[in-house]
Amino acid sequence: MMNTSCNCDCKNVFRSNKVSSCPICQNSSVRLPVPSNFTTGAIWRNPATETIVVTLLNKTDAPQTVTVSVLDWQNCAQEEMPKEAFLCGESQPSLFNGTPVPLIFTIPAKKLLVVHATPQNPWLPTDPCYEVLVTLPSDPVIPFFPGDPVIPSDPCIVNTWGINDLGIPQEGNTVFHRQFQRTIFI
Repeated sequence: MMNTSCNCDCKNVFRSNKVSSCPICQNSSVRLPVPSNFTTGAIWRNPATETIVVTLLNKTDAPQTVTVSVLDWQNCAQEEMPKEAFLCGESQPSLFNGTPVPLIFTIPAKKLLVVHATPQNPWLPTDPCYEVLVTLPSDPVIPFFPGDPVIPSDPCIVNTWGINDLGIPQEGNTVFHRQFQRTIFI
């Protein structure tokens, strides 16, 4: 069944796939929210993975607030992994494990945030899976003209990989920005 109204409910123009060609909608601030939540899905952790690295590059000229979670699916409890973060060019975290809560951080303009998450009990992996969840600003400050309303330009580029104790990336634990899946957290 096709819906004949546009996004702003002016009922003037046929719309397809929730994208309107109505000039009223295109020029108004009324837009359907696009999920700004991203997930890797469950990743099978390489046995040599000691640290999970998540990088977030703020490519805009404005600060962006992000939330990063790294969940341990090893015992199906979805426990948050301890993590520490630092901006590129600043001191790396100590060997002390950070707190096991989601990390909320405001990344300055044109800066790279690096997050290190530490898997717990890596010697007991009955199901050594983990998941990286990232929430970007729902209404990001992007100082250039609007992009695609279906797949908007993301203010930050997110990548993740697992590394061993020598800092070598582990096969199968790498997820690049466009491989993250947009999702709605419930």
